[in-house]
Amino acid sequence: MADIDHRYMLPPFLRIMEQVQGKNGDTVHLWDLRIAQPNVSHVEMRAIHSIEHLLTIEMRRLSNRVLNVGPMGCQTGFYITTVALDNPDEMAELLSQALQAILDAEKVPLANVGTCGWAANHSLSEAKSVASWLLSKRSEWGTASSNSTEDQVSVGDDD
Repeated sequence: MADIDHRYMLPPFLRIMEQVQGKNGDTVHLWDLRIAQPNVSHVEMRAIHSIEHLLTIEMRRLSNRVLNVGPMGCQTGFYITTVALDNPDEMAELLSQALQAILDAEKVPLANVGTCGWAANHSLSEAKSVASWLLSKRSEWGTASSNSTEDQVSVGDDD
């Protein structure tokens, strides 16, 4: 999965990071939704946690091809797992609809002690702020493919 040099990536972006062919013919795609610059910035945990809940519920409601949305431990974005969804325009539209739903949300779903492992660690207002910023940058989401390590020129490395 280390196919992109974190020093040169330019978030925000949305790209297919990996695809796996299942034994029954289904193709599973792992998408990289990058929000913050690794090792430079991050998204606050309360926002990440709330976005995780909101995106998972909304994206799965919008499409049965979305399996899961999981936060990156480095707090710079999300992994989105899909089945047979490899069209970047379709994924961007699906994500846009889910982000708009975050802006329209009145509460974070499943953010209670019965259904969440850290129920006190949510912020709908922070999640809305990130969602608004991401939507304002939608035209930039497709720029990550030029950041793969194969396309990188290492700056500062004298070989």
